[in-house]
Amino acid sequence: MLVAGTVAACSALAGAGAWNESAGHGQIIFTSSFLQTSSAFDDSGTSRRFGYNGQFRQVVFNPYVEYGLTRKYTLVFSANAPLLRYSNQYGAASSAGLGDIEVGVRRRLNSSESPWALSAQITAQFPAYSSKQDPAPGNHQEDLEARLLVGRGATWGQHHVFGDVEAGYRYRSGAPADQFRADVTTGLDLTPRVMAMGQVFAIKGLRNGDSFSISNPNAQSDFDLYKTQFSLVTRVGRSMRIQLGCNDAFAGRNTGGGYGPFVGVWKTF
Repeated sequence: MLVAGTVAACSALAGAGAWNESAGHGQIIFTSSFLQTSSAFDDSGTSRRFGYNGQFRQVVFNPYVEYGLTRKYTLVFSANAPLLRYSNQYGAASSAGLGDIEVGVRRRLNSSESPWALSAQITAQFPAYSSKQDPAPGNHQEDLEARLLVGRGATWGQHHVFGDVEAGYRYRSGAPADQFRADVTTGLDLTPRVMAMGQVFAIKGLRNGDSFSISNPNAQSDFDLYKTQFSLVTRVGRSMRIQLGCNDAFAGRNTGGGYGPFVGVWKTF
């Protein structure tokens, strides 16, 4: 019973982890992040400053929703609304509005009584913006991703801990290269109300597309990206949590570098 309770608690804090939502219940996570950078990783992975004193600024609002359809199936929805600005000594361009939208279904593959959570997820992504938008939020194409998720909750002394490992293949229509994606998340309850989380995200472009340049360094058609993220999640009520943290794009290829803060509000229902 203790292990089952630990898994349930970790499930609520893992976000899009391997655990499913109960039928008729779910969670909403609203995240806002900030990034400002004057450098990017080139095709060899070397960090270089933008030419002509260039600078890129990005503020992203991201609503994320999970809803339990049945005991085994959970509906997943995610949207991005970025505010983008790129400037150099010759001028500036700004854009705002919806970016890409993702809709998916996650299925639990093993028993909910198991200490391990094993799930599979299919996600479709499509653009909700004009192809003429500049800076562009993305490559204006449709994606389809198949992902496998494995999670485990446990106790360490008097603390709840969890781990979640995910890997997926993302097919990208049109010119952009397909991708292999992997995420690792760990969490530890520091107190009954505060959890520390560490995450690593990896995106590997498979170089099977056509390269083209846009004014958003974080949305090139073929890129690699490796990012770490650390945060504290604090319970502020029976069904609400606040997440504060920062992330760091520490390595990559054909993508922007830099680090920045983010804040999230989690609400279960």
